[in-house]
Amino acid sequence: MYKQIPPKNSLANQFGFTLLELLGVVGILLVLTTFVTPVIGNWRAETQIEKDYKALLGEIRYLQAKAKLVNGTAVLMCGGEAPGYDLESIIINKIVTTTSWGAVPSGIFTVANTLESKGRGEIWEYPPKSGNNCLVGGTNILFLQNGKATSASIEVFKPLGVAKMRDANYTAYKITISSATGYIQLFRSKKGSDTWVELR
Repeated sequence: MYKQIPPKNSLANQFGFTLLELLGVVGILLVLTTFVTPVIGNWRAETQIEKDYKALLGEIRYLQAKAKLVNGTAVLMCGGEAPGYDLESIIINKIVTTTSWGAVPSGIFTVANTLESKGRGEIWEYPPKSGNNCLVGGTNILFLQNGKATSASIEVFKPLGVAKMRDANYTAYKITISSATGYIQLFRSKKGSDTWVELR
């Protein structure tokens, strides 16, 4: 019995994809890209907000602990323009007895008294990628050697366009500091919600 050999130009000997198949694959990839690209963009923004929140929280806890350790005073300074206010800090070896910046004796925060300082871009990225409302409560947050601190509430969020307000389509975080005890409370607001839920 003889085996039939197909002619050389037979479809059985041809390999590759037809134009129709290639167009179909390209079309599927375009559809997937349309859905995936916004998700990746949102994920990057959410990650940046959380990163900046943790950096701010870490600095606050560090200043709080350092003021007690050196028996001095630490300050988180807010400046710059909304919504990504610049954050700087300074630690001095002098005791301050009030959490009100206006009542602090002038000239106490000098180079001679400074033990440590962080400038623009060392705490909060510059140029900023997230927003905060640090300046809303005042320009400086003091941490004293006795554990007390300036009462403050700082939000970290994704700014919304020219208005520079919080974009509710993204997660936001809030750090509140009690003046009497220096106790820190942490809150989170899920995207699409204005309700703050305390983090444990």
